[in-house]
Amino acid sequence: MTDELLGERIKIIRKQRGMTLQDLADLSGLSIAFISKVERGLTSPTFSALLEICKALEVDLVDLAQSSEEKRPVIKKNERIPMLPIADGRIRHEFGTQGSRKMKGLWMTIQPGTTDVSRGHPEEEVGIIIKGRLGVTIGKDTYVLEEGDTLYIDAHVQHSLTNIGDRECVCFFAIN
Repeated sequence: MTDELLGERIKIIRKQRGMTLQDLADLSGLSIAFISKVERGLTSPTFSALLEICKALEVDLVDLAQSSEEKRPVIKKNERIPMLPIADGRIRHEFGTQGSRKMKGLWMTIQPGTTDVSRGHPEEEVGIIIKGRLGVTIGKDTYVLEEGDTLYIDAHVQHSLTNIGDRECVCFFAIN
């Protein structure tokens, strides 16, 4: 999904809900200027900012990323739904599920030395490291995870994921 398409979808949903930019800024904790740039496709929101926008709009992240309400039980690797690249393309998110579901599958690829930060969100997450090494901070605790290790993140807990290896790190998260 391009920056322009994401911004357009956010703007359409905001207007459908009768919200102004100020309303969305107040509910999301983000600035009007930032939201305006996102809606115009001039900047890419972080994953955390995107979750805040979705929460304020009362829309599911997967629904924002796709226009189809299709709920297929199997998604092939080449059918994953990419989200916007983050950190100049050094972090990539791809949805492994389609349509509104109670649980979402999210593939995350993080390049060496790159960090993904979340202020916390209403969903719980369980993840597995498929490839690489990941430094994980959950609240005030820090861990080093390697291939095959798993992690659990409670809802509303600030966390960050840093690729501490010398090759890309691939993780899969189930989000509820």
